[in-house]
Amino acid sequence: MAALEVIRSLDFPNNPLDDIIDQLGGPDCVAEMTGRRGMLVRASNGKGVVYQARNTKDVPIEMINMHEKQQFMDGKKHIAVISEAASAGISLQADRRAINQRRRVHVTLELPWSADRAIQQFGRTHRSNQASAPQYRLLFTNLGGERRFASVVAKRLETLGALTQGDRRAGPSLSAFNYDSAYGKKALSMMYKSVMEQVDLPVLPPGCTSGNKEVVRNFLMEARAVLLAVGIIRDAFPMDSEDRRPSGRIAEGDMHDVARFLNRLLGVPPDVQNWLFEYFVTIFDELIHDARKEGQFDSGIVDIKARVIELQGLPKTVHVDRMSGAPTTHSVLLIDRGLTFEAACLELERASGKDKFVDNGFYKSKREWLGRIHFLLAIERTVYCPVLLKFFVLLP
Repeated sequence: MAALEVIRSLDFPNNPLDDIIDQLGGPDCVAEMTGRRGMLVRASNGKGVVYQARNTKDVPIEMINMHEKQQFMDGKKHIAVISEAASAGISLQADRRAINQRRRVHVTLELPWSADRAIQQFGRTHRSNQASAPQYRLLFTNLGGERRFASVVAKRLETLGALTQGDRRAGPSLSAFNYDSAYGKKALSMMYKSVMEQVDLPVLPPGCTSGNKEVVRNFLMEARAVLLAVGIIRDAFPMDSEDRRPSGRIAEGDMHDVARFLNRLLGVPPDVQNWLFEYFVTIFDELIHDARKEGQFDSGIVDIKARVIELQGLPKTVHVDRMSGAPTTHSVLLIDRGLTFEAACLELERASGKDKFVDNGFYKSKREWLGRIHFLLAIERTVYCPVLLKFFVLLP
């Protein structure tokens, strides 16, 4: 009996699905399409909850999801909750034939491991004959380890191309979340080597300053301790207090395994995984920035953005499809992304008005471009690590 009293006194968290439905108004307002047979609902007297079957006498349990779907499409319920069990075979778009033609807002609380399943779920609210296209909201926390789920889906979605590129109706680019790419693997390798002190630091770690070597050393020691605890660093041995050189090794197979790194991050405390993940992302962003600057970053089919775009000559037909007769043309464009001196002065004045950065101003380039020395405008900006100075560079 004493054990039962202890169990009764425990404060267990609410069932997430029942809690969401309750906060959205209860079963009378929310159409539930899941694989479960019953649910916990608030008692009629407002005290506690009671177990209630999802179906009524008029609707068999096998047809309850279709019944709930029709309630939603008829406008009797304005909110629908869908699980994996109902992610196929149900159309919930703003169908022109349905009473409920309000624009759908599709919120994904749990990203599936497979991007194919994600597309399957998105397809429930994005189908033909719809009055309006849905809005998608993909939610995940700021925990570094959880970025793995976003990374897996982003990598697969990017391979589908047309969903995220090449059209004004396409979704936003997901490259910012695709860490399992060539740049992500290179960033991970650079991070591991810098933590093991095999190479110089590619960027300043979070919370560190270039003038305080002791803080940087402590960061590297803590990072090695974390990687050792999760099994990425192997064969480490205790060090003497005087010998602070890193011991152990990282297997060659782990040096570029981004998925394993993100998966192991889930096993460490949130504050630790966040600053270690932040260090990785800072290196990742720096590599992409350098690739863009050197013109080597492949971002797929994108809009050409410039202040002036001029067509040079007439488009030339380079190929004609034999079956459809559709031509492929080649156009030469002259683009100007630079600033006039007057516009640059306005940008400098605007930046100086908001923040008094002493390093804002015009600079002379040390390198020649096209045989000429150039002058550029640099405006300081903030990044992940506030003590790490970075600049927007505007060219003439």
